[in-house]
Amino acid sequence: MIPDFLSQYKDALKKHARNSILISEDEIGTLIPDATAITQSKYLGHFFIPKTMTFPKGTDGNFLLPTIQINFEEIPELTGFPNEGLLQVFLPQHANFDKADICIQYISKEQLQEPHITDFSFLTEEMYQHHFFKNIYKLSFEKDISWASATDSQYLFRWDEIPENETLADYLEELSWEDEDAYDDLYELFTGDSMGSKIGGYGYFPNGDLRAISHDIKEHVLLLQIDGSDENIFSEEQDIYFHLFISKTDLLNKNFSNVIVDWQITD
Repeated sequence: MIPDFLSQYKDALKKHARNSILISEDEIGTLIPDATAITQSKYLGHFFIPKTMTFPKGTDGNFLLPTIQINFEEIPELTGFPNEGLLQVFLPQHANFDKADICIQYISKEQLQEPHITDFSFLTEEMYQHHFFKNIYKLSFEKDISWASATDSQYLFRWDEIPENETLADYLEELSWEDEDAYDDLYELFTGDSMGSKIGGYGYFPNGDLRAISHDIKEHVLLLQIDGSDENIFSEEQDIYFHLFISKTDLLNKNFSNVIVDWQITD
């Protein structure tokens, strides 16, 4: 994991490492009907929604599509994160949407005891024709160490070779032209390690970390990252990186009403 020429910084690298949860996807093979449990962690499918709540709609009045459901009871323990309840993300039916059109909500343990919606006939396959997930995917989780990220603004480790006026990302870009072998050694640790779908830890931001330019969310943690680069799962020709940020206080209080959305697309 740590390149040999950085072995002298091993303790410092460990100090900056964070725990995270890696997400793995298992395709169910259908879009409709949903054969998974209604409370299960999944992409697409039918989500647990108490009858006391209204199914989310967009600003255009159309139903939003249930896109990501995380059951916190199914993930390994992660300090600061809930161990119960459901995190749900709903996206619009059309492809060109604004961040304000995304609905994020939390279903508490108490709400999970309430009667829930069972008739989802209002969700048709035609509604998903522009969706970036191809089918329903059941999710599984594995605890991991998030070692580093050259693009995450909260990753502060540096070593002597990096000029004071350069970011880690700048240094790696220059190295890719000057010393390909050294770059390859560093890439896996400082870039490759931050990729992948995950909960917590350090993120990968191909177009820059939103927290670096917005002071109000500078200390927000990475709640969720969806790495949309696997063509077997995602239908878009371009890679999509979906991030959710949340303050530590809101996360501790299970308040998901102020979650910040970051949506990046690469070639």
